[in-house]
Amino acid sequence: MKPVSAETERRLREALARFVAGGAIATGGRLSIANLAREAGVSRATANRAVAVLAELREAAALTKNASPRPVQRGESGEQQRRADENILAQHIQVRALLRGKEHRRAANIDNVVPIVRR
Repeated sequence: MKPVSAETERRLREALARFVAGGAIATGGRLSIANLAREAGVSRATANRAVAVLAELREAAALTKNASPRPVQRGESGEQQRRADENILAQHIQVRALLRGKEHRRAANIDNVVPIVRR
């Protein structure tokens, strides 16, 4: 399976961040592969090839599904709480994306090393 380009992956990650933040533009905000593709402006087939982004989408969906709401602080409305929860989730997704990028760069550097063969 051919991997997606860096530009496509960037667009998918931006769309995922909008979903998590509650600011989806082209869709209703439901966390699905079809909506992610539509939001990013790519085909569903292309979105399905972005394995790392799909893993993050599934994590985000699981976190929002299983997340227990934190207690409402004094003077805080339900909308403010929802935004705070989405912000925390978005930060978790960003950290995981940064860690995956670091891991991919490290793996790419290992591939560039030519082993020394002794005779």
